[in-house]
Amino acid sequence: MSFTPLRSLKVLITVTALCGVAATGCEELEEDCLEEQQTLRPGTIGDFTFNTSNWVSAASRDIYEFDRSGVWRSNGYGFENKLDEITFEHPELGVITTNPGAPVQQGAPRVELTTTGMFEIMVFRPGEPPESFCGAELVGLELGFQTRYNGGPQYATKVRVINFKTDPAGGQMFDIHKVNLQNNELLAPICETSSKGDRFARVYDHLSINVNTGAATDTPDVFHLACTASAPGKSALYGYLPDQRDEFLLANRVIRADYCADGHPYTFPGNALVIRDNFSPGQEGATLADVYDYAAAEGLALEAMWDERGIICVDTPRVESLTRLDVLCPIKRQHGEEIHNWRPPSCEGFVDMSSPGMRFFSLTAPSE
Repeated sequence: MSFTPLRSLKVLITVTALCGVAATGCEELEEDCLEEQQTLRPGTIGDFTFNTSNWVSAASRDIYEFDRSGVWRSNGYGFENKLDEITFEHPELGVITTNPGAPVQQGAPRVELTTTGMFEIMVFRPGEPPESFCGAELVGLELGFQTRYNGGPQYATKVRVINFKTDPAGGQMFDIHKVNLQNNELLAPICETSSKGDRFARVYDHLSINVNTGAATDTPDVFHLACTASAPGKSALYGYLPDQRDEFLLANRVIRADYCADGHPYTFPGNALVIRDNFSPGQEGATLADVYDYAAAEGLALEAMWDERGIICVDTPRVESLTRLDVLCPIKRQHGEEIHNWRPPSCEGFVDMSSPGMRFFSLTAPSE
């Protein structure tokens, strides 16, 4: 199943342009909110080229995925949540608060989250065309949830968008904080600090990620808050987005060093990582030999070569205390077979006999 196309690997044409327009100005809206295709991916150690083993930042484990229609949704950490309040300050109408799970109130304005491939809201008011708001205009937007853990007592949670930026590879990013319900002041960010020192998140729609296995599914109405300190958000910073499902899934596995493609990471946050592939512009058809040449020129060490089932071969594990002999997959699926207690071969001298499908190559900074 393919994902609903996202306007991904993109940047806003303008952050300052006003995105809220009447339906009669749809062409103008598309011009203002359009994100253009980003064609380059990071290739050397620099910004955002440090791995993580996390799927979700700790503070967002109760609300990192939610259904925009206001129904209860369970997640992989034992939490259930229900979106029950969207609050947006309209430039003309003032504050509008809507419960997405409640019946529509005739004659009253309401606000809805859209599933257009970007984080966006629509405002509906009687007698007027709907208006769309996105990007920097969402600063101040609040989402309220009812939450419970393992069937326990129900409690309220609220988050607020406090900042916005665009990233050259990752596109639209939002800084989102939890809110103190007693005084309506900021409580804490939902994202841990990324390798660049910020706490931004990419907001995906139509996406649910199994935090145990790494499987991702196209799930209508579901939003995923992908912190850049966690693998799904960091994959955007490397230039891999869910509209290309296989590439996105494998990028997440590479970032987490999920060698066996079973959800178990062979790394921890903070290890340097460079990702190459054989399909991105300028890298089309790259072979293992080509990547060895690249690594030598850049002073890097090859970690592993990957396909959609995990690593194919490995040279230098990302964690310095590990060697190739420490990598053992209880179950490895390869060439249509299920192999038990599989130990990967070395990439040095490895001959890739498979058909030249999708290949990722992970590289690290050699230890001194």
